[in-house]
Amino acid sequence: MIKYFRHIRKSLLEKGKVSKYLKYAVGEILLVVIGILIALQVNTWNEQRIMNSQEQEILKGLEVEFKININRLEKVLQLHHKSIKSANKLMSYFNTDINDFPETKFDSLLFHVQNVWTFNPRKGLLNSVITSGQINLISNIELKNQLASFEDMINDTEQEHLDISLLGTRFYEIVDQYINVGKQHQLGYKTFTNDGFKSDYIRFFKDIRVYNIINNETSWSFDLLREELEIMESIKKIIKLITEELKN
Repeated sequence: MIKYFRHIRKSLLEKGKVSKYLKYAVGEILLVVIGILIALQVNTWNEQRIMNSQEQEILKGLEVEFKININRLEKVLQLHHKSIKSANKLMSYFNTDINDFPETKFDSLLFHVQNVWTFNPRKGLLNSVITSGQINLISNIELKNQLASFEDMINDTEQEHLDISLLGTRFYEIVDQYINVGKQHQLGYKTFTNDGFKSDYIRFFKDIRVYNIINNETSWSFDLLREELEIMESIKKIIKLITEELKN
């Protein structure tokens, strides 16, 4: 093709048709420019198509990951609600006559108070997407911001976890003086219990140290629960945004 155009230009010059030669040369340049622009546009379309495909794959993976997280968090929230409810009930027995209540009732309440789980989200893909810069493939700005701030929300719960853990350590040290913890463990775990060791709930419910620790631990648990509920709302919003993007 190039040889053909060159032959035409040469023929026009030999015939002295300079003006036609110039017009032809300009037309040839325009054709070349148009061809380049078309090639660039096609290349841009291909790159965009590849990026869109990568974005869809990332979104599908994140959707699976966050649906797993919402199930995990729901279980943790149930346990924390149960723990706080049990703690409030347990505190109502301090400095009261407990002779008419079965010991198993207190064992059950105490088990749930101590049975506090930590929300450990699955975020392998999310971390990979952020550290690799692939988060920039996500076109929805709101979704991108929600994903980027998710780690900060998880980190914000660390202080509450630390405070509850420290109180829990003190709590166990005192409880071990009064209670046969094996009977509580039997409620949730397969463990051997020596019935020769008797629990002393009379003294347990007279110890202000125990009451104060349960009270403080419950307060921190309320703060933790509030933050976990905010995390739940964030997860639901992320899943909703991902679902909408996958439909487009």
